Amino acid sequence: MIPTQGRWLVNPSTIRERRQNREIAASTVVFVVKGSKVAQSIVKKGIKAAGVWYRVKTYTNEGPDKRCELCCGWGHIENKCGSKPKCGYCSGHHRTGGHKCNVVGCTAKQG
Repeated sequence: MIPTQGRWLVNPSTIRERRQNREIAASTVVFVVKGSKVAQSIVKKGIKAAGVWYRVKTYTNEGPDKRCELCCGWGHIENKCGSKPKCGYCSGHHRTGGHKCNVVGCTAKQG
């Protein structure tokens, strides 16, 4: 189900040592999965690694080159957006995924 090995954000031996010394209670590992359905399932159910079930959160990288999926603005991501939806095609007050082409004869599906 997971096509690549996990990638720890800190050296695993350092994590083990810090956990044994009770300096930390948790750490972060990144798994890359193929497809949003697999990712959503893992976020919902968690993941089993080394015989232990773990909670999972989605990793989202944020920066000046990121475009918000909600308002189509730059420099932030949807979960930190306080704006109303704005379509990336027509600037209408709906999400880009809800855009319906109004060109006569266009057979493109909504979104």
